[in-house]
Amino acid sequence: MKKALFLALFLVFIFNFTSYSFELTQYKVLKYGKYISKITFDEDYLIVGFENGTVDIRTFKDNSLIYTLKLPKIHDFTGDLMDMPIYSLDIYKNKLLILTQGENQSRVLFFFNLNNHKLKKVFAAKLTLMKAKFLNENKIIFATLADEIVLYDTKTNSFTYKKQIGNYVFSTFALNRNKSLIAIGDESGVVKVFDISKRKIVAKIDGINKDKTLALSFFGNLILNASVDKKIGVYNYKTLTIKAETDTKFLPYAAILYKDCAIYQTDEENDIAVYSFNLASNTQILKGHTMPLIGMGLVKDTLISYSPAEIILWKIIQKKE
Repeated sequence: MKKALFLALFLVFIFNFTSYSFELTQYKVLKYGKYISKITFDEDYLIVGFENGTVDIRTFKDNSLIYTLKLPKIHDFTGDLMDMPIYSLDIYKNKLLILTQGENQSRVLFFFNLNNHKLKKVFAAKLTLMKAKFLNENKIIFATLADEIVLYDTKTNSFTYKKQIGNYVFSTFALNRNKSLIAIGDESGVVKVFDISKRKIVAKIDGINKDKTLALSFFGNLILNASVDKKIGVYNYKTLTIKAETDTKFLPYAAILYKDCAIYQTDEENDIAVYSFNLASNTQILKGHTMPLIGMGLVKDTLISYSPAEIILWKIIQKKE
């Protein structure tokens, strides 16, 4: 009995103190003859918006094309027709959010039903809305070019509030997992963490990044800031301490956190580095992109990286050490 108990405790000890690492393997490349503008995805869909005002809707499982949506054209400043620029895409269940430019520099929000393929115009507003994400079925968070956060309620069809976050030009934002906090980056290099329900800034993060934020990632208490000065900084927003830092050889337009690693474009060859906090070094270099990256994302055991020319899917393979 004692031997069995000792063995059980030993196995628990080994299990708890076994470390894990991972490697990334390319398994799918999607190339396009038109420029990618924005993408969004979940476990069911991979959706790509192009600079010609079209949106391709594919299954995430096998990437087969389901539907191609063509957005209406608008007039440019000379009165000629032009394709509608896409600023943001996001998915909530079977609803696709499309934030675009409308007539006279307005912003137009569309919902596209992924089941019946119906496009619905939600509003047109004279606000410089640049990025949008669903918080839930009825709430959408926006950021404006003027460094403001705007909350919209689809039940009342109205803006709930608008809060000034900084005094610079907005760059990008990232939500935490439960969508209660939003990290906002701008031209200053300082990241503000905003509590959406309390309507206030709860942390300001700086130290490593001294120039415009290009990419942000929120993972647990950690926030990654990739900036124009070719710096990757990882901070604990609760303790306001630096977790990790490293330099890149090229502008890091795309970067993301995964476990104890920062994954980001690292050089002019469009290579992706996997940087380990624990080892303070690169553990893997991923090759395959033909143009500079514009974004990354994660779905379960898949990393998605994309440039204006292609999307590459990387399988995350866990390794026990």
